[in-house]
Amino acid sequence: MAKKEKEPAKEKPAQETGTVTVEQPIEEPSRPLITGMEGLPKNIVDELFVVIDENKLSDSDSKKFIKHVGKKYYAMVVEPGEAVGIIAAQSLGEPGTQLTLRTKHFAGAAEVSVGSGIQRMEEIVDGRSKARYPTMTIYLGEEIRKNRDESDKFSKSLIDVRIGDVVKISENLTENRVVFQPDEEALSERGIDKKELFEKIEKQLKAKGTSKKNGLEFAFGKEPLLKVRRSVLKTLATRSQGVRGIDKTILVQENGEFVVKTSGTNLKAILKMLEIDPVRTTTNDVKEISKVLGIEAGRQAIVNELYKNLKDNGIAVDIRHIMVLADLMTFDGEIRGIVRTGITKMKESPFARAAFEETTKHLLDAAFKGEKDFLTGVVENIIVGQPIKVGTGRVELMMKPIDKKKVK
Repeated sequence: MAKKEKEPAKEKPAQETGTVTVEQPIEEPSRPLITGMEGLPKNIVDELFVVIDENKLSDSDSKKFIKHVGKKYYAMVVEPGEAVGIIAAQSLGEPGTQLTLRTKHFAGAAEVSVGSGIQRMEEIVDGRSKARYPTMTIYLGEEIRKNRDESDKFSKSLIDVRIGDVVKISENLTENRVVFQPDEEALSERGIDKKELFEKIEKQLKAKGTSKKNGLEFAFGKEPLLKVRRSVLKTLATRSQGVRGIDKTILVQENGEFVVKTSGTNLKAILKMLEIDPVRTTTNDVKEISKVLGIEAGRQAIVNELYKNLKDNGIAVDIRHIMVLADLMTFDGEIRGIVRTGITKMKESPFARAAFEETTKHLLDAAFKGEKDFLTGVVENIIVGQPIKVGTGRVELMMKPIDKKKVK
């Protein structure tokens, strides 16, 4: 008896998304479905099984629970043609009127300010290149995170200290001599070794100094005074220790471990350090995150920062509205603000550009360049009074004419 040939695998069903056909992968459930799970996404089904197993629900209770979750899920699904962008704008714009101009402060050995309220929301949405109050939350490695002394030592070592911050200079212009006088209290506070400091000064000046009771003296002989002054000023501006951009640090205790909060940010330099936990360490500068970790990380940072800012001000907004905004700001691979030089400038429609700001300028530029508007978007169709492809306007009805002769 001839062996039956294996039937060719059936093609996966395709899902229509606008004008593009996308192959929808079929994921087999990890275990047989319970009644009511049909139609729910795999990740929700998996979570349901976890809850059922953890709480040891009976069959009847499981079905009731699944029915309740299913009802909630289908109530939250967006209807086809829903104007999600407008709803997101309304949902974020209205709470924005309730935001305050408050600035939070972390008090400690130093004070670290963190932007909050309407100012913080503006700088994120506008896609500004620098945060007004840049700050980092640095989680420490397992070796030092629970040791206060080691954590404090590491925290102090991060502060960007220039030689001019810990020394004073006295000049003898007649003999062309300069004395660098260290501030003992400042050195002790920042944990800087005096010997290492003097070595850096000598290296920067490219000269050997003479140790005196009050500091380190340099004799410049017959060198021009202007050249000496430039060399001294350059030396004072040289970094003695720390990370560029980190102005202040404080040590706080969270959930049984020590965490460093900073004023100033330098994510790239901090992530290279062995003493930190690179997985959790972060900054509030979304553009820096995007440059260091990529656009997906930048997009998630926008979502996290906006959601946190609203939550801190006691405002509850569905995170999906924020995700729509973050997607819009990052869809072309870099963070663009909702300003005339950002997202609006990228629009192809002259009417859409004119609707935001500088109406006359955009219309004159479009006319001068001979641009055409094919009225494919929402704004331009509203301007000319045409139906928009949103909601019921998205539906296209085709009707086959009836042959009157066949109708009795």
